[in-house]
Amino acid sequence: MGEDRWMYEPMDATNDGLMNAYTWRIPDRPDVLRHDAVIGTLERAVRQHPRTTFIACHFANCCYDLAILGRLLDTYPNLHADISARYGETAPIPRSMARFYEKYQDRLLYGTDMGFDPEMYRTTFRILESEDEHFYVRNLFNYHWPLHGFGLNDATLKKVYGDNARRLLQPKP
Repeated sequence: MGEDRWMYEPMDATNDGLMNAYTWRIPDRPDVLRHDAVIGTLERAVRQHPRTTFIACHFANCCYDLAILGRLLDTYPNLHADISARYGETAPIPRSMARFYEKYQDRLLYGTDMGFDPEMYRTTFRILESEDEHFYVRNLFNYHWPLHGFGLNDATLKKVYGDNARRLLQPKP
């Protein structure tokens, strides 16, 4: 599902993801879709195949504006999103994220593609479960901004951690 928007943007002082975007940069060429076009491709596929369940990885790479993903989730009941590998991008806005999780708790799936180290799991659980403020985990996130816990309630966590995936993986009659 593409990459974060900042990987498509100029490498200058206005790019918050510069320290990672410089390495993972998306080439600015006519044959490479830009971020908005990638999201448009996802939307067309979801709209054209309403009986297919889609799981948009990494919040559909819309962490810079979750209203985009929210609009898609509101419009297409066959769309879900996993939260993997976007903890560093979302933990700086804990209140907004807690509201987003609350609203879409039936459509979000826990995931990670950051390896299997126990510290990674402790950190992702800390972000989702705690109300801890202003902490850094440099070995997982190479960002200059602090992380904050979302303080999600138990019912939401139960759905995100497993219930939603189990429901989606149930064989259809």
